[in-house]
Amino acid sequence: MTGPTPQDEIDRQHAQANKLVEQSQPTPAVRVSDGKEIALRYKTRPVDDLLARGSATLIESATNPQDDDDREDWVVVDEHFPTWNTRGFVDVTALQDLVREGYNQTVPVIPMSVTKTTTTTATESTTTGSPNPSTSGSQKRKTFQASDVKSITNLWSEPNAAVHNVAICRPSHDAWGINKIVLVFCDDFLRDIYELPWWHGRDDMRLAVQPILDVLRIPPQRIVRMLLASLPPGVTIPVHHDTGEWVRHTHRVHVPVLVQNPDRVVFQCGVALDSLQRIPCTPGHVFEINNQAKHAVSNCDTDHRVHLILDYVDADFPLLPRILLRPGEKLLQTRRSIDRLENRGSRPTPSFLILGAQKAGTTSLYEYIVQHPLVVPARRRETHCLDWRWNDKLKSVKAQRAWCHKFYLTQELSLHPSCLTGDSTPSYLLDSRRVIPRIRNIFDWPLKFFVMLRNPIRRAESHFAMVTSSEGTPAQLKARGSEWRNKTFREVVHDDMRTMQTHGLIPYWNVDDGVLDIACFDTFVGSPEEDAAYDRYLAQVPLHTGSHSLISRGLYELQLRPWFVAFDPAAFLVMKLEHFRERGVTTAMEAVWKHLDLPCVSIQNEEAKNVRSYDPIADDSMQVYLERFYAPHNERLVSLLGDDAWNQAWCP
Repeated sequence: MTGPTPQDEIDRQHAQANKLVEQSQPTPAVRVSDGKEIALRYKTRPVDDLLARGSATLIESATNPQDDDDREDWVVVDEHFPTWNTRGFVDVTALQDLVREGYNQTVPVIPMSVTKTTTTTATESTTTGSPNPSTSGSQKRKTFQASDVKSITNLWSEPNAAVHNVAICRPSHDAWGINKIVLVFCDDFLRDIYELPWWHGRDDMRLAVQPILDVLRIPPQRIVRMLLASLPPGVTIPVHHDTGEWVRHTHRVHVPVLVQNPDRVVFQCGVALDSLQRIPCTPGHVFEINNQAKHAVSNCDTDHRVHLILDYVDADFPLLPRILLRPGEKLLQTRRSIDRLENRGSRPTPSFLILGAQKAGTTSLYEYIVQHPLVVPARRRETHCLDWRWNDKLKSVKAQRAWCHKFYLTQELSLHPSCLTGDSTPSYLLDSRRVIPRIRNIFDWPLKFFVMLRNPIRRAESHFAMVTSSEGTPAQLKARGSEWRNKTFREVVHDDMRTMQTHGLIPYWNVDDGVLDIACFDTFVGSPEEDAAYDRYLAQVPLHTGSHSLISRGLYELQLRPWFVAFDPAAFLVMKLEHFRERGVTTAMEAVWKHLDLPCVSIQNEEAKNVRSYDPIADDSMQVYLERFYAPHNERLVSLLGDDAWNQAWCP
């Protein structure tokens, strides 16, 4: 998607369509077809993306299909690439009779508000070619009463739809003044399929549509979206492709219903701008388009044009039970989600926390997560509302929760339980003695936790490089502290180890000689004495500076243990930063989406965040020294996690 189409380009495309009409170039004859549907392998991604991948690669794949007719890459974008197909012809007289009243009434144009969430306006998928969006504000939907309905047989009437059907926002349609009768609708991820009253409660509507379903050879249960759209005269929907996860899983079908002069409606679809094919818009022509390809429509007539538009899934697509909406029921929409008003407030805020470890990729993980269309960023990535921003003056749980909720879009999200939010505060993992009781007290619902880990030596180097860097804003420099500025890496390593020894945390380690007493380690680690020593160590950790805990932050098993005691271990997803590099970001994120119970999406921006370059800090002798220190702790981590993927974690 390249962004909204400028109005002057829309005007140019409309003029071009008018020129076709005025030159008396009639609509071409209907394509001869066997009525077969367009295979979804041609819709795995927008055609522009397929072209960008390179035709040579695609052609090579096609010449060696390995007997697999369903391979995603066995697609060649050439003159034979399917962009539209005639599925058949039906008599639409019964449907015309139902929707003729009021089909040509003018409706007000509603400017779009494209934000990730809004409390009153749908901001669903925006296609390339949508009117210029606004990123702020929202349009208040009118509230109608039964007394506002002038004719119950006029299905295009907004009051009638709001009272006897269910009002649905279609931002691009609303912005072009396109009226609609919505029968079936779904969210962008096909998780909720809504049947509206004028579909599930009207025999006459279902009977009028049935001939179309017979031609398509599909049962009604496979329809996930269906509506009638009335395109005003003089309006062009510019060249675009549809967006949203639903597109690649569905077949898009158009059926012209009310068209005064088919030769004055220019509906085009194709691989590229210079190869758009004109599709006949004769009433009753059932045709399928590949809406991942470029398509556009111009109504150059003097009357409104009405099409029935439906999307259906293949028979093997797993569908959830369909939701039958009540007449007049209210829906709350965001860009990609739909929720019933009666479900507002059912998801508390926040839904997830990234606990740490510091300098282990937490910033990147957070930025990847908030790329999901159903995830809304917190007001700040690192809220710190549970550690140094904690307000001790507030004595009640209600007041403390309200304070923490200020760091999230809590009020807005309460209306949209399909969406979720969270934050990334990597100091929480270490500061368990303070943070855990606070979470249990004020966020007393099932949270999902993420912990990012990396080779503890590389983590320590990155931590030291960040804190001692002179680059950054005054606020960043102040937060890092100055305690390490005039010290070497070796000095800071030994300082932290001696602090741990002072509090009895590492009695098994000789700081000066770098020798481990394995018998002492085996006896001490996991004991009540270690827990008490860890509490003493944490009690002296300063909150006003980042210059602390260089080595202890790499004792991952020690930090995770109290979290696994306080919460169900199944609530945690512990990941290696190295896996993101080895497996690729999109693949690594599949586990994240599963943990959050979100549909998988591709990461559009895989760039690592908050990364700085620095020369190797630990010399060879320090590398060996730290490997000896961390090795038994890494083995303890493997034992705690019980996951084969962690075997031999960061072994030298």
